[in-house]
Amino acid sequence: MFSVKDLNASASTLDIGSSPGLINGPLFWQVLNVVLTLDILAAMFATGANILTIIVYRRVGYAESINISLSALAISDLGVAVTTIICVLAILLPTVPNSPFTYEIFVNLGAYPHMFFTRASALITAYISVERYLCVFLPLRVKGIFTTNRTLTAMIVIFFLTFSPIAITLLSYPLGWSFSPEQNRTVLTVLPVNDSIILTSWYIIQVYIALFLPVLTFVTVSFSTVFLTTSLRRSQVWRDANRSTAIIAENNRNAASSKGTRESATNSKEKKAVKMVIAIAVIFIVATIPSCVNMIAITTIPGFTMRGRFSHLYTVSGMTLLFVDSLNSGGNVIIYLFMSSRFKETVFTMQCGKSLVSQKR
Repeated sequence: MFSVKDLNASASTLDIGSSPGLINGPLFWQVLNVVLTLDILAAMFATGANILTIIVYRRVGYAESINISLSALAISDLGVAVTTIICVLAILLPTVPNSPFTYEIFVNLGAYPHMFFTRASALITAYISVERYLCVFLPLRVKGIFTTNRTLTAMIVIFFLTFSPIAITLLSYPLGWSFSPEQNRTVLTVLPVNDSIILTSWYIIQVYIALFLPVLTFVTVSFSTVFLTTSLRRSQVWRDANRSTAIIAENNRNAASSKGTRESATNSKEKKAVKMVIAIAVIFIVATIPSCVNMIAITTIPGFTMRGRFSHLYTVSGMTLLFVDSLNSGGNVIIYLFMSSRFKETVFTMQCGKSLVSQKR
């Protein structure tokens, strides 16, 4: 774990507000030490998990549109993990003796890129949820709607929509060298901006990134998950009610038995895919709740800012959100391993050099 003594000694360098609020000084640095360590561990796990996911789906192929969506989600989640590590390092850089960096550089290097990647992951999750719902609601038409080319185009558009404001971000938080009276030397920090056009543009982007996209994705994923769960339950009730009738009808259609088997296998595959998407969506919803609570606190509690009355609590909550985001971005690989037989078989093949099927034989 990181040295609490070094972190405590660098309080002035980090330029975090001195008012303790609900967390006093010594306790704050101890808690922050633990949270930063958890951030690094979770981000390292998420990095490895998403690299594995990208490699696996590359081997599986992109004949199915869902594989393209899940690969794009893994790429975005990989960005979430990497920017989490950058955020932690940016916070720790000022603790290094004679470091020419300030805490503010983490805004450009990690904080906002992290936010952009989380929004991209949220939009991709919403897209996948809607796609799976339409597969259940309009099974005969959806194959012609969500083709592989259209899905690839949709992923590119999503990344463009989330990362297009990055130019305004760089203009709003320009990095440059400035003299620090506290350290009595020149340091790399964020320079002030007085351009009204840039500031107004950045305010609009903040509303778009921090308010509009989170609400849109959260509502979309929530409703799609509810509809998918309801559809699965109705389908299960219908199958249970008509099971005996289906068995009798199947016995009277011996000539079409092979076709019925293929259709049953296809339906089973689709159902597994729907359940996997529901699991991904549920994890996303649970992981989004802390971020929503934090955003409400920022907008409603006076002093819940970097240099306000509750600055220590604000910093700890922000670093905790990085941990939650990393767990969310890395947790999908566990779902794939438990709920996707093809994913699990491909991983086994990569590690052991032979497929699970051939081993059973």
